[in-house]
Amino acid sequence: MRVIRAEGLVKDFPGPLRAVDGLSFDVQPGEIYGLLGPNGAGKTTAMRLLSALLRPTAGTAVVAGYSVVDQPDEVRARIGILTEVPGLYTRLTPAEYLDFYAQVHGLDRAPARAARVEEMLRLVGLWDRRQSVMRTFSKGMQQRIAIARTLIQDPIVLLFDEPTAALDPEAARSVRDHVRDLAGRRGRTVLLCTHNLPEADALCHRLSIVQRGRQIAEGRPADLRAGHSTTCMLKVRERTPELVARLARLPTLESVSADGPGTILYETQDPASINPVVVREAVAAGADVLALQQVSATLEDVYLTLIKGGVC
Repeated sequence: MRVIRAEGLVKDFPGPLRAVDGLSFDVQPGEIYGLLGPNGAGKTTAMRLLSALLRPTAGTAVVAGYSVVDQPDEVRARIGILTEVPGLYTRLTPAEYLDFYAQVHGLDRAPARAARVEEMLRLVGLWDRRQSVMRTFSKGMQQRIAIARTLIQDPIVLLFDEPTAALDPEAARSVRDHVRDLAGRRGRTVLLCTHNLPEADALCHRLSIVQRGRQIAEGRPADLRAGHSTTCMLKVRERTPELVARLARLPTLESVSADGPGTILYETQDPASINPVVVREAVAAGADVLALQQVSATLEDVYLTLIKGGVC
């Protein structure tokens, strides 16, 4: 079962501007799926299409079993969306604010609303501040209230746009913990737009990298990293030009270069196989090997390579 399915989504704006250009992906129940890309890549527009706030120019999308084109009201009733700017009514208290949104989403009975508001405020750790005016809250606290608002009608699909932007590290970690809990323990399906690559690496089960409205890569973070070269650092007591040249002739090494006293850097896609060969070659050349370290590719490395290349 796919909770979100996008097929060939296109969105044109006057200009002409094609913000989304044939975007396709699907998201499973309980999965955190990421959309990564530079500013202007089309991530936020894609989120607005999937939340039925915008109508696609072409293509189809189904969210929670309903078409965003033919059944937009059904889609909106089953999603919660957190925009990058939360837009709180900060003159209200959290209890007043969430009670209002509970009424908007059809919770008519006051006891049911009160129970739901308490549940949400306890979830985000702000029950003790329920009667405080929100303009006194920090950005992290306001973001947690925005998350509570997103969850007030108990949606099965959650769309988060930069949920930790501008937060301090403690608040950002709290928000990430909430997102992870929503998917893992509560079984919610999460679509996450973020510029924070370590955050995407830590949270997302799968992700798409988007550039100029097009998907240029998709997969699990570990699989995307596995296809990227690993940087290795060979340290020897005395580095010679002959040793660098000898290693550069090995067919599976890339970008062999000298880097500081006694250090040689190289890249390889198969460090487990090639590193023993490198050590044997260095010893055969008369070098005293002091250390060999490898630095696995990060999601940031993969992202920057793909964005600069523009292809998968």
